[in-house]
Amino acid sequence: MLDLDRELFLLLNAGANAPGWLVGASRFLAVHAYWLVLALLLGLALHRWRPLVRPLAAALLAIGIGSLACGLIGMLWDRPRPFEEGLGVAHLLHAGSPSFPSSHATAYAALAFSFLLVSGYRRVGAILLALAGLVSVARVVVGVHYPLDIVGGAAVGCLAALVAHVLIARIPGISNSRLKREIL
Repeated sequence: MLDLDRELFLLLNAGANAPGWLVGASRFLAVHAYWLVLALLLGLALHRWRPLVRPLAAALLAIGIGSLACGLIGMLWDRPRPFEEGLGVAHLLHAGSPSFPSSHATAYAALAFSFLLVSGYRRVGAILLALAGLVSVARVVVGVHYPLDIVGGAAVGCLAALVAHVLIARIPGISNSRLKREIL
């Protein structure tokens, strides 16, 4: 499985002769895509502020849970990043921290699924999920993650969003019947 992961990485990683626009766009997405998320959420908040509280609260909690899970998994399996193994081309300076799971994929998936799980916000969730996909692929293109790091991070983010929604439903004033109506 790890051999396939390395082969997929080499297929997606932008080589030394990659077009400048590809490297530049991937760098932007890999590092600065959160500005796009903030702009989207600001526009949404200006349009409908009060109902936005539930998905945003779930997203913040899910990102925290996902971040904690990534740290614990990284302590159990300190997988080196591709550039630490001399694999591919690194187009982004990055510290040598555990590669699996991708904390970027975790955070963006947690955010997207936090919105996908609330009726009335599925379109926003779909847009955030598309952005999560772009950011995740960009992290491989710039050489800081393997594809399985991304898949693992997305799975952790999705699970964190589910856990966050269950915990949010336990807050007084939000009944389980309302949760069942809103989720799926």
